[in-house]
Amino acid sequence: MMPNKRKLKIAFVGGGSLAWGPQLIRDIIFKQGMAQVELEFSLCDLNLARARAIKRLFDIHLEAWGLSRVRLRATNDQQKAIRGADFVLIAISTGGLAAMRHDLVIPERYGIYHTVGDTAGPGGWSRALRNIPVFASYAEQIKELAPNAVVLNYTNPLAALTKVLSDKLGAGRVVGLCHGLFECYSVLQELFGLKGEREIKLHFGGLNHFFWILDFTVRGEDGYALLRRKMRGRPLYEVLEAIRPEAGGWARGNRVATELFENYGYLPYTADRHICEFFSCYMANPEVIERFKVERTSVDQRASWYARLEQQLKKQIRERKGLSKNPSRETAADIIAAVVFDRGFTDVVNTVNVGQIANLPQGATVETMGYVDAAGVKSFTLGPLPEPLRALCAPHAEAQVKTVEAGLSGDVDLALMALVADPACSHMTVADIKKMGMELLRANKHHLPQFLG
Repeated sequence: MMPNKRKLKIAFVGGGSLAWGPQLIRDIIFKQGMAQVELEFSLCDLNLARARAIKRLFDIHLEAWGLSRVRLRATNDQQKAIRGADFVLIAISTGGLAAMRHDLVIPERYGIYHTVGDTAGPGGWSRALRNIPVFASYAEQIKELAPNAVVLNYTNPLAALTKVLSDKLGAGRVVGLCHGLFECYSVLQELFGLKGEREIKLHFGGLNHFFWILDFTVRGEDGYALLRRKMRGRPLYEVLEAIRPEAGGWARGNRVATELFENYGYLPYTADRHICEFFSCYMANPEVIERFKVERTSVDQRASWYARLEQQLKKQIRERKGLSKNPSRETAADIIAAVVFDRGFTDVVNTVNVGQIANLPQGATVETMGYVDAAGVKSFTLGPLPEPLRALCAPHAEAQVKTVEAGLSGDVDLALMALVADPACSHMTVADIKKMGMELLRANKHHLPQFLG
């Protein structure tokens, strides 16, 4: 696409993100090969003050590092940010925490107790519908103003929004990125006392936040055989608690992953707070949530976390220090370098299904391994999922496709039937699901012009 280009413009939509901005920008600046490239970051955010604060943080550190090849600009002008970009990173949340509060509070009145609320179930559905028209607008602007740009999406629900971009821009130019697989690598490294990921080879696939490890090796040996030997008849969560007793918060529990492993014979994504939301049985009863020790994250907890990040940013600016050169495990920088320098890079990707998972719906976004170089993003063919796993994943993939179609068309009936089809609502009557859906639509009406004007 753009091998050996020496000037790059990277548009970061949501560039005021405290969670994503600093680490992704730093990763790109110090990626191997970028020392010879002039980088321009256009940080676009509705919260212009925060984008300016991140720019200020980097201005201070770039001066200290002696890096005149990097410039950052802060703007709330989306077209200005995207125009002429070689890459577009997206990390936003339409409606912010105020809208997300509806995603959690309204379903709870109907007996759905979200633990995260950004991917599956009514919370994920509502969040998708808010973001779909915004992402469709991004795609149109990218097509017009940055026709050759590669787009990297970090926004949840990752699958639905990556589909919106891919359908309009072409699958080879769009990739959804998530760190779920990295967390599984980390668990397996701890479990087997390994030095790094290279000692593990995984064969996996499924949906974002709901993928399955079909087989794996550890230093060339059968991973599942080694795992069962290490467990010695104990449940998986007991083994994990023994090797990381201090684990808390998001890493707490693993009892849902344990039950799924025991009953299906395959390890799922080990983050219980995400995978439980793909099942009504784990979300419809607070006693079950407590029994499985799944961590629920409230909007107030998120607000507190963001406030701490805000204070941390102010302190780093005030003290003129605090940004490390050490890379994160995120792969945005790897993908950008792979395209720019035409050096192949292989890792987990979320892309629209064109057959890489043979028995999941075509057109739904799926999670597999993929390869990136100057020609763009290509997904590896996984083949079919084992039938029991397909039966779990396919309804969510179908609901994803219907939700995107409804979000683009403004068809209220189609949107409600997509929610009815979501397995997370399977314990509810159709009438109650529709009633809950209409409450969510009305609560989000300011962000849903396609439905409610």
